[in-house]
Amino acid sequence: MFYPHTLPNFQVTRYIQLRIHEPATSCSIQFIIQMTFPPPEITDIVSEIASILRSKNQTLAISEAACGGLISAYIVSVPGASDFYIGGKLLYSLKQRLKLSGWSDEEISNYMGPSEQVALKLARTARYELGSTYVLSETGFAGPSTDLHLSNKRKEGTSSTDDAKKSNSDDYSTVAPNVGTVFLGFTGPTGDFSTEKEFGNQDRSKNMTDFAKFALEFLLEQLRK
Repeated sequence: MFYPHTLPNFQVTRYIQLRIHEPATSCSIQFIIQMTFPPPEITDIVSEIASILRSKNQTLAISEAACGGLISAYIVSVPGASDFYIGGKLLYSLKQRLKLSGWSDEEISNYMGPSEQVALKLARTARYELGSTYVLSETGFAGPSTDLHLSNKRKEGTSSTDDAKKSNSDDYSTVAPNVGTVFLGFTGPTGDFSTEKEFGNQDRSKNMTDFAKFALEFLLEQLRK
């Protein structure tokens, strides 16, 4: 059988399986690249999350935005995840995030973008609506920009998230963080907790996977307490 000296150029992105057919002089070459989902490091995290929740007969719900359902996909990759995972909310467009997250008209008018307080609000609302023991929430800027097309302008003269933190406030306004910044919320019988992290990455897909991994690590940290 004849094989050409030069193999076809191709790029593997983030597909579970990629098949490429390249006609040759007397044959057709087929490449099959298998990728593991979820990645091994994620499997370890979600397996421990599942073990903790099952051992305590507790349940989990998830509210996502920038991750687009990736966190939930990782969770349900655990066989028998219905034992502990009751469901989630994917609030992606700004309109639906505001409509379905239980906000008042005043909170909507004051909304200036993702923040830790926004993440906590999403978590509390999802717990009330879904009735789970715990809720993990995520919101942030995966990229390529942080433009939310808000009708109300951001506060003049602010440029970092440091001044936006108000730990005991329900002020949902914030300043413009950088692309690659995620905000997480967690609520349950043990209390409410939030965190944020800036990854400094401009790649949208990479940010989504980084956000999801960070969110699961944060969730596991809270469940271990």
